[in-house]
Amino acid sequence: MFSVPFLTSLTSHLGTTAIDDASDSLSCLISAFLFIIAAILTSAKTYVGSAMECWVPQTYSGEWGEFAENYCFLKDTYWFPSKEVMSDIPEYHKEEHRLSYYQWSSMYMAMAGLAFMIPKFLWKMSQSYTDLPLIYFCDTANAIRSETADNRKEKVKEMAVFMRSKITAVHAPGSISNVRMYFVYAIIKILYLCIAAAQFIVLGYFLGQKKNLLWGWTLFMNLINGVTWETTGLFPRLTFCDFTVREMAGNNRDETVQCVIGINEFNEKIFLFLWFWLVFLFFSTVVAHGFNASQMVKPYFINSLLHTLRKPHDQNQKKLFMKFGYDYLTMDGKLILSFIKSQSDLVAQEVAVAMYNNYLEHLKATRPSITQEDLHKGIEKMKKIQIDEK
Repeated sequence: MFSVPFLTSLTSHLGTTAIDDASDSLSCLISAFLFIIAAILTSAKTYVGSAMECWVPQTYSGEWGEFAENYCFLKDTYWFPSKEVMSDIPEYHKEEHRLSYYQWSSMYMAMAGLAFMIPKFLWKMSQSYTDLPLIYFCDTANAIRSETADNRKEKVKEMAVFMRSKITAVHAPGSISNVRMYFVYAIIKILYLCIAAAQFIVLGYFLGQKKNLLWGWTLFMNLINGVTWETTGLFPRLTFCDFTVREMAGNNRDETVQCVIGINEFNEKIFLFLWFWLVFLFFSTVVAHGFNASQMVKPYFINSLLHTLRKPHDQNQKKLFMKFGYDYLTMDGKLILSFIKSQSDLVAQEVAVAMYNNYLEHLKATRPSITQEDLHKGIEKMKKIQIDEK
């Protein structure tokens, strides 16, 4: 089976785990893979094949022709419409239509692919700074989900008690070494979104389309309607290069040669695909993160896990469910239950029910009991108030 050693090693460290959802995989794995593969293909075309060929006067020797091609490849070139007569091309036109991306396209794609991996690295790093073993809960849920109810019972109780002890430790008043996992998780999700948006903007600037960030749609419509690069100047194949020939006698002369950038035939298709991919990635990330956040905040998440205990039209129970979610579980507990739910709905429901029963026991234990002496004092106080009113 075909494999790239670098990518194989990289994906082994960045492979999806139980605490990654589909949107995370799109960003840190698939997007990074697409950009790095594009970088490999582009670099092969650029440095193995012939990225640029220039037409030089017949008076030039072979060495001069090779020098012109190497120089023009390293130096920026500019595009000029083929239907217009060339005379003295103004400097502002050269600056406006300057091409400087074809030399760096492979490096840019590689760096962009690595940038997609930053949130994944930070998310894995954060696991060592928190006392919430998220992978443990997911692995345990995955291991016991197919077992019988009796076999799951003890393990579910153990998970419920363990989860509560970890949440209590993290949220202890004097605890400063532990971080709130839901806060880190929210930052990572926002970072995924910011990187997708930044990649979209940087791509436009890299290709010299900072005034038209929707260049991808423009190029797509041009291809459909048969409008070529000769009219639009997007990814031109023929460009011009200026350089000065210095002679020993001190007679310097300016030369302009026409060059064929064959790599742009390849760049056009790759960058157009990457533009559409970034648009898809951004909107899919917004929808996925927005949906997950709304589900976590709404009471529906807890109610769905405790549906076996629900009593219709019982307002007191609804309030108790809300207090259980906010005070006992906290956002960290909801986050853990969401990860468990991704492995097994049944195990997540059983753990939530076990924790809710523990919560009720906790309320009974902390509720102040009324003694006979307190009751007698209350009665005497009420009698005194009635006498005073008379």
